[in-house]
Amino acid sequence: MMIIDSHIHLFTTKIIDNVSRRQDLVTLLNLQTADAHARLDIAALATSMKSAGVAAGLVLPTAAAADVGRINTIFIEKAEAAYSLHTAGTLHPAYPHNREEIARLSRHNIRGIKLCSFSQGFVLDDPATLALFALLDAHNRSGANPLFVVLDTFYQADKYFGTDQAFTTRPSQIAALARHYPHTVFIGAHMGGLATPFEQLWRELPPCDNLLLDTSNAAHTLTQEQFVALLKRFGPRHIVFGTDWPWFLHETEIALIDELTSAAGFNQQQKTAVFYDNMAELLSL
Repeated sequence: MMIIDSHIHLFTTKIIDNVSRRQDLVTLLNLQTADAHARLDIAALATSMKSAGVAAGLVLPTAAAADVGRINTIFIEKAEAAYSLHTAGTLHPAYPHNREEIARLSRHNIRGIKLCSFSQGFVLDDPATLALFALLDAHNRSGANPLFVVLDTFYQADKYFGTDQAFTTRPSQIAALARHYPHTVFIGAHMGGLATPFEQLWRELPPCDNLLLDTSNAAHTLTQEQFVALLKRFGPRHIVFGTDWPWFLHETEIALIDELTSAAGFNQQQKTAVFYDNMAELLSL
């Protein structure tokens, strides 16, 4: 079975150290931090992907407003130099050149945008942010290379990272964006709401034609029953496989998601959609 990892990070030592020292956070999210320092470079990533039979991976960068152009250039160069590695771009509502950056990313055949409201420091439904989504939706209507949007989620970011609670991406906001910008495909990271109370996630995030969920980390925070219920509710064409590398390893995550999709009753063709086809379509592979 062909596999694409849709949720990869290339972290710095500082980020690994910052998270690892928060033992309550590590426990909450079941993060595999013990040897995460050995998984910081592209060589380690490539070795893990190859040993697990992963055909391609998507790296998800983010940046402060002032650094959007610079970070996008760095990650474009990283992806171009690495076999089977793709990168998303990133934007920011306060970046003054989003229109030009969208065009530049499109010229480089970048197909996705990663946004993390809690770490980038913006409100997801603020007028400036909605203006950014309007730009993306207009771009996608234009016939140019379409850009999907990965929305990172962590319900307790304010508690563990000291961010403004208003910056937290909520399931209801993801649902509203999918409804209001129908020409843009949205991916709710971590099954739509990492560490979100399941009842809230179920209530606020109904299926939508242009909304997908990625599996990263969520199987470690939801119960098996909850995870399987989401798989059944959204269906195999609206789920993409992701590991949240370097926090989780490819071989163990593939086995876990394979087991859970079996529990949801997915056949081999449907599993292939989750592990490969859905993301391959978005990346135009």
